[in-house]
Amino acid sequence: MFLKNLKNIFKKEKTFECIIWDGKTMKYQDLTKKQIDEISNNPEYKDWTVTLKDEC
Repeated sequence: MFLKNLKNIFKKEKTFECIIWDGKTMKYQDLTKKQIDEISNNPEYKDWTVTLKDEC
């Protein structure tokens, strides 16, 4: 069990190449699905858009 937990700590999440637009600046970043969902669903980022690079 300890070994399994230790492996999960070092497990790398899959990232996606994205373009982030906040209305002023466009940024190119690699984000995890969790980060993309956070930007898409959090009211703090209501004017932000995230586009996967493959969709451009």
